[in-house]
Amino acid sequence: FLTLWNVYRFHADYAAMDQFDPEDKSGFVAISERRPLDRWVLSKASAMAEAYHQHFEDWDFHKAGRELEDFVVNDLSNWYVRRSRRRLWSESDSEDKRACQHTLHEVLLLVSRLMAPVSPFMPDVIHRALAGSSVHLADWPVGSEIVESTLPPRDYSLEQHMELVRTLAESGRRVRVENNRRQRLPCRCGWIVGGPDLSDFHDILAEELNVECLLTENNLDAFQRIVLEPNRKSLGAKCRSDLPAVLTELGAADPDSILLEIEAGIAAIEGYSITMDDIEIRRTEKEGYAAATLSGDDFGDVSLVLDMDLNEELMSRGLARDVIRRIQSKRKDLDLEVEEGISLSVWIDGAALADEDWTHVQSETRASTASLNEGDVPSGADSFEVDGTKVTFAVD
Repeated sequence: FLTLWNVYRFHADYAAMDQFDPEDKSGFVAISERRPLDRWVLSKASAMAEAYHQHFEDWDFHKAGRELEDFVVNDLSNWYVRRSRRRLWSESDSEDKRACQHTLHEVLLLVSRLMAPVSPFMPDVIHRALAGSSVHLADWPVGSEIVESTLPPRDYSLEQHMELVRTLAESGRRVRVENNRRQRLPCRCGWIVGGPDLSDFHDILAEELNVECLLTENNLDAFQRIVLEPNRKSLGAKCRSDLPAVLTELGAADPDSILLEIEAGIAAIEGYSITMDDIEIRRTEKEGYAAATLSGDDFGDVSLVLDMDLNEELMSRGLARDVIRRIQSKRKDLDLEVEEGISLSVWIDGAALADEDWTHVQSETRASTASLNEGDVPSGADSFEVDGTKVTFAVD
């Protein structure tokens, strides 16, 4: 309930600021002309509604509730709204902005109508605010023998592609954790190797992965190297007392060169012939790269590769993201309105923030006036540390 209410308030706040009128036909954006993200959430809403309706017919009301809850929390709030926030921040009118507003309006109306039989109060408040009438006077959106269905169109291919995008985003987060790379510290590049064409979602996935650029690559070998592991059982029987010397030389040898010699039948170490039975071959990422591979019946093998190299430019951008998050949290604590400006002072000890990143901080936090490393730090200022850098800030 709280998640649904927060989604409604998010839509209502921006709709009020933009004077959004869902009945204005001149500003309507057809579903076919909206972003893939908009069409996806409408398709998922339609799928959820059909499953919800079927659970009702089967008298499985608890399953219907779970279906609706999963959509509102995971699809609508945690993915669609989170990925659409920036679209509504611009003060100027645009077709994309109106498409987002119409999509939220339509989804909230649909959810309210589905919820009404089991939760009559909050959906009615939301429906009255959005449509000007009680939800209990609205038609059942899935339709019946006497009522036509008003569900949005389904797009099964789009749903599958977005599911893969979300799985890749989650894999990217795990790769970062495994390589001790904090989530807000950007990577220079990322690559998708194999799978379907996801170019329509590169902007979404690049933001989720926090990479400067996201590219498509066909050859995973470009990011991998060969590692030869000795088969100690086979080599031990062959080399006996000379095994330590053979292992040392094998470990120092160039893997690609020794593998070519083995395949040609001319490899020898310490006078012993080395064959494929004496080694085990595995592939691993080259220095500076980290990767994860997904396998699925619908798309085969898809690999995600991240560039893990680090420089001062990336460190500055990562620090800016951490500063923004803390200041936005402070704005929330102060219960500031979305459009309300602030006076911001920041002090950074142990790192440098590039000019463009400092400008980005001011823009994202709606700082009307701002200073960086100026004057004395006031008592009671907030502070935090990240990667050995101390950041202190004051918001008025």
